Amino acid sequence: MNRRIRACVALACASLASNAALAEALTDSEAKHLFGAYGCNACHAVDEARIGPPYRAVAARYLGSAQAELDAWLATKIRLGGAGSWGFVPMVANPRISHADALAIAHWILALERDAQRRPGARAAGATE
Repeated sequence: MNRRIRACVALACASLASNAALAEALTDSEAKHLFGAYGCNACHAVDEARIGPPYRAVAARYLGSAQAELDAWLATKIRLGGAGSWGFVPMVANPRISHADALAIAHWILALERDAQRRPGARAAGATE
C-alpha cells in the first residue's frame, strides 16, 4: 500500500512539473493568440474591466496562493465556468479549451501580478497614485 501511495505522489509531481513547464513556455503573444482563439477577449482584458474582471485583478486577488493548486483550480474554472467569485455575472463554460491550454492560460494570468512584484520599483497590487 505504501508503495502505491509513493507511486501516485511521484506521478502527480511529474504531472505538475510537466504542466508547469508547459505553462512557463507561454509568451505574451501566445497568450494573446489563445485569448483571441477561444473568445476570452470578449469578456476580459489585461487591465480593463469588461463583462468579467481584468486578468491583472484576478492575479492580484490570488497573489501569494499556492501556485500549482491555483493554476489547476483556475484552469478548471476556465473550462467549466463558474459564478459568484466576481459578482453576479457567471463565467460561461468553454469546454473546447484543452486542459493544457487552460492550464497555460491560468498560469500566464496568475503570473501577471507576481512578475510585476519582482520588478524594481513595483507598486503594491491595487495601489493608486
